[in-house]
Formats: sequence, C-alpha cells, structure tokens
Amino acid sequence: MPPHRNAAIRGAVDGHICLLIVLFLISIKLAAGGPIARSCQDSVCGGVRIPYPFGISSSGCAMAPSFEVDCNNTANGFKPFVGNVEVISLSNGQARVMNHVSSSCYNRTSRQMNPADVWYLNLTGTPYRLSDSANKFTVIGCRTLAYTFDDYNVGKYMSGCVSVCRRGDLSSAINGSCVGIGCCQTNISTGLSYYEVMFDYTLNTSGIYNRTPCSYAVLMESSSFTFSTTYLTSRAFNTSYGGQAPLVLDWAIRTANNCVEAQKNPASYACKGDYSVCLNSTNGPGYICNCKKGYQGNPYLQDSNGCQGKYYAYNKYSLRILMYDAVDFITNVSLF
Repeated sequence: MPPHRNAAIRGAVDGHICLLIVLFLISIKLAAGGPIARSCQDSVCGGVRIPYPFGISSSGCAMAPSFEVDCNNTANGFKPFVGNVEVISLSNGQARVMNHVSSSCYNRTSRQMNPADVWYLNLTGTPYRLSDSANKFTVIGCRTLAYTFDDYNVGKYMSGCVSVCRRGDLSSAINGSCVGIGCCQTNISTGLSYYEVMFDYTLNTSGIYNRTPCSYAVLMESSSFTFSTTYLTSRAFNTSYGGQAPLVLDWAIRTANNCVEAQKNPASYACKGDYSVCLNSTNGPGYICNCKKGYQGNPYLQDSNGCQGKYYAYNKYSLRILMYDAVDFITNVSLF
C-alpha cells in the first residue's frame, strides 16, 4: 500500500478517535447535572478561601447550613467566623481556628486569685471534631493543674495536665521543653465535639506570684507551640495571639456514618464526578471526598472546578492527549 495512503488512513483514524473523545467528554458534562454558580465555587473572606462545601452565610453557596461561614466586619477588617470562633484556614478535612487561652492569675491588690478566665467550645451537631492528631492540651505554670473535659456534668471524658517548678525555682524550666516542668502537654481522645477548661485551685500561684503570677491552659495545634521560659514570668503566651492560640478541627460530611452507607443514597452523596473518591472519616462518623491520584480540583463539585487533569496515552495509535480543564474548554467551543 502506498505510503501516502497509509498516512491518510492513520489521519482519518486519529481524527475519528479525537471526535469520539470529544463526544465522550460532552456526555460527561451533560450527565453531571447543573453546575454550582461560579461565584460559589471559591468564596473569599478577609483573604481566607471559603471553598465548597463551605459557603459564606446568606449566600446560598454552602452544601448545608452547618457548612456556612460568617464573614464579620471586625476592628481588623473582615474575618471568617463559625459562631464566635475565628477561622484561619479551610482545607479538605481540616479547619484551623483560633481558640481562647484560659488563665488563672493572682491579684496583688486583693491578694487573692482572680476568678479563672476559662473557655468552652461546643461543636455538637456540627461537621467539626477536635483533632486528636494535630492538637495537644497545653498547660503553662509553676503550680498548675488544669483539666479538660466534655460537657460538664454530662460527658464521660476528662483529662488533665500538671505543671510545676520545684519550690518555685524557675531555673529548672528549659526553653523548648514541655515535659511537666513549667509546661505540660497531653493528647486528647478522638471523636470529641466539646471542650472545656477547669483549674484546680489547690495548686495556684498565690505563694510565688512575685516570680510567676499566672497559669494558662489551652487546647492548641501542637506544631504551632514552642515553650519559652518567658511564658512563666510574663503574659507573653497569652498576648502572642491576642489571648488566643491556633486550634485544628477535623470536619467531615456527617450525614452518613461511612462511605458504604453514604453511597447507598446517591441524592445526598457528596463526592461528585467520576474522579472523586470517598474516604471514611478518621475522627468520628462520616466521610470526606478526595480526587483520584493524578487528578486535581474540588472533589465536591461536578463542573470544571471538580477533579480533572489527567494525562492519557492511546497506545495503539500513539495518540496522546493532555487534558487540563478539558470539560471547561469543550463547553466554550461551538461544534456546530
């Protein structure tokens, strides 16, 4: 067969294959259903991305009311909040927020311990759980015993940490060391949705207030903390983040206990598209979605911001097609 005829046949075959691929991608787009409005796909508040399934309150963008984020106008500009908790960042399966630092200080005027400034956080009925892998209950002081527990007088969980300095000698505390001398850290249990702090007043700073007047306790992101001995002699720890510290929350789709259960109800199943996969939650019931290996995007979306970006090789005819945002491209090209 003449070479030019072989080339013509190969060209016709390759063209036919390309047309089939285009039609296949169009069918995927049509089968995906109505896309979420582009303005909802990636909202921003105060420089913080609010990706779907989250959405700014009253915008109608969130997957459910429990995924709504308030964009509040504060003294420092607009900032995202969930309830009264400031959000630092949102990623797939995790949210970083600011948690109030609880404190107990001696009052030199009254010569008594001030009423403790303690904090609680109730996440019951929300998609969030306190991350047991990213946080530690952190206690600072030289005569300090603090507890963390779930739902006072109702819950079953309670843990504590004690921090001391022998005879109030601060020289025994070491920068970067948090093993019970001036600083103590302990893990929390998995699945917790409630957090509260309490100080044990049998240990307090009334006898050593000239050297270390305050004690502190907070559940916080462990990677964001490095102990400094100045935290014992000043209010530096409490003022570093304006009386707050970073805290990590694990979030998930909690409408089903796991992926198997979720996939039985396609109408409410959150993992959209052929390249989105389901992963069981590792902290409480539920699941999250992720893109398959080789794909990128938002696994909760069906449109061009969903999972895509795969390199295909059609070996038989050496036809290679690099598809990035292919569906979005096709929908903007008129074929007729």
